[in-house]
Parts: sequence; structure tokens; C-alpha cells
Amino acid sequence: MQWSAGQVRDEQLVRLRKCLDPQRPPRPEDLERDLLALARARVALMTDFRDHFSLVRHIHGEAGHVPPEVLDAWQEAGPRRVSRELTVVLAALADHGLLDVHGDPAQATAHFMVLISAEIAQRSYWGVIPLSPEETDRITAVGVQTFLRAYGAAR
Repeated sequence: MQWSAGQVRDEQLVRLRKCLDPQRPPRPEDLERDLLALARARVALMTDFRDHFSLVRHIHGEAGHVPPEVLDAWQEAGPRRVSRELTVVLAALADHGLLDVHGDPAQATAHFMVLISAEIAQRSYWGVIPLSPEETDRITAVGVQTFLRAYGAAR
């Protein structure tokens, strides 16, 4: 579990840095484009790492039978690390006046991740039955637009 989570984590961090660099924030007019690129890159992981997300489905289904320390180790190896890195990026975007995270960049991160991927994960059964590219793009675009309505900086 930890090895697989580490592989996907490393790829997610590469994709995050490629789409958003906190040291070189996007121009305000490019923020939506860059967030959408990140959303698409994140959602693509479900098909790019099918075996990992098969494991994720099993973990969710069997969580009640997995020792808490094992679940914690898995979360720490992958999902929490990615979430912390994205939180740093969103906080930096807020510092540059591109977002208003309402004092809680970690909550903004959680909202971003849910808005761009939860529907896709549920409807595709974590990538088992992939949605069409058009439907995936629609869902991620609406997720990014909704995120920006909630967290976009006032102009």
C-alpha cells in the first residue's frame, strides 16, 4: 500500500509543480486555465495508475478490517503528502492575491479536490468504468469554476 501510494504521490507532485509553481504564480487571467490543467492531470491518475486505484477501492471497501495504523501509514505515504503540498501552493496563490482561502488553505485544498474529482471517482468506480473525455472535462471545468466562485480573489 505504501509503495503504491508513494508512486502515485510522486507523480501527483510532478503534475502539481508542472501546473502551478508557487514561486512563479500565474497571471490572474491564467489562474482558471492552470487550475483546470491541474484538475485534469489529477483526474487522469485514475486511468494512468489503474492498479493503484484498484487498491484504493479495496482499501475503502475494507477499511473496517484494516488496522488504523496501516490506514494511517497509507494516508501519510500518499494522500496527506499531496494534500499538504497543494495546500502550500494554494496558500501561496492567496499570498499573491489570486485566491481568498478565507484563512484556511487546508480547507480550500479539500474543497478543490472534492470539486474536481469526487463525482468522477464515484461515477467511474475509481476509474474502472472511465467516463468519456468530454464528460470528464465538463466535470473538472465545473469543479474549477465552482472553486473559483468560492475562493477566487475579489477583483
